[in-house]
Amino acid sequence: MTLPLDFVIPDGWTAVDPGGSGAVFVAVHDAPPGEFVPNITVSVQQRPDDASVDAIAAEAVERLSRTLAGLDVLSRRDVGEPAAPGVMQLLRLRTGEGTELIQTQVHLTIPGATPAERLVLELACTAAPATARALSPGFQRFVGSVHVRQHEGKAQ
Repeated sequence: MTLPLDFVIPDGWTAVDPGGSGAVFVAVHDAPPGEFVPNITVSVQQRPDDASVDAIAAEAVERLSRTLAGLDVLSRRDVGEPAAPGVMQLLRLRTGEGTELIQTQVHLTIPGATPAERLVLELACTAAPATARALSPGFQRFVGSVHVRQHEGKAQ
C-alpha cells in the first residue's frame, strides 16, 4: 500500500528497511551493545468496517499479547478530533526472555472519501523503560509531524 505520508524523523533516529515487519516505516535509535534497540514503527491498515478507534487499539493489545509473556495497559486516552479520532496507549511489555519494554502506541484514523476507504495509522515507539522517558519527547514530535500529503493536481 502506498500512502503519501510526510513526517519528520526525530534527531538521533535512523530510518531502516522495514523488511518483513509489516510496517511501512521503521526507525531505530542508538543503544549500548547488548541492550534493546529502541524503534519507531508506522503501520497502515485499511479499515472499511465500523470499528471504533478504541476497539482498534484494543485489537492491537490483543494481537501483541499473543506474542508476549506479559502485557499491561498502563494508560489509554483519546487524541485527535471528531472527524479523525485517535487513541494513545502506553503499554508495558514482557518478552519470553524476561525483558521489560515500554511501548507507546498512537492510533490515528484517516477518513476516506467513503467509509470503506478509511485508513488507520499505528505509530509505535518501543524502548527499554530506562530510555523510554528520554525518547518520549522526540516520539511526540514525530507523531505531531505526521500528515497525509494532499494531492496536487496538474494543470492540463
